[in-house]
Amino acid sequence: MVIHQIEFRKLTIPEKYGQTIYNVYYVVENKRSKVMDNFYKLSQDEKDIIKDLICKMATIENFKSLKIKPALKGYNYGEIKPMPHRFFFFQTKGNNIIFFAYVLKKKDSLGNEFYRQLNKEKERYEREFERYI
Repeated sequence: MVIHQIEFRKLTIPEKYGQTIYNVYYVVENKRSKVMDNFYKLSQDEKDIIKDLICKMATIENFKSLKIKPALKGYNYGEIKPMPHRFFFFQTKGNNIIFFAYVLKKKDSLGNEFYRQLNKEKERYEREFERYI
């Protein structure tokens, strides 16, 4: 049996964005983060776009952007698609936003089977987050 060590690390939102409404976390599993490991590989311009979107999500009630889908059809998690073919997946739990997955898709759609598997992963993190808070 494989034991998975899951942590939630909180991001700091710069004061210039205003009062934080939502706490923002990312998942670290077995000392690795799919989200942050891939985030660090991006260009500085891409990182700046993503940071800005996340900070606005954290400080603006019901923030809307064409690059954000708050809930995917049939699922209770959303995605940030800051540029073509890159997806950062998140869920909102109370006043918390939790980033839990990343994928780079070169072409076509991700497909429903991918989203179903990702939903199982999200549910596992959701249970762990309940213990965390």
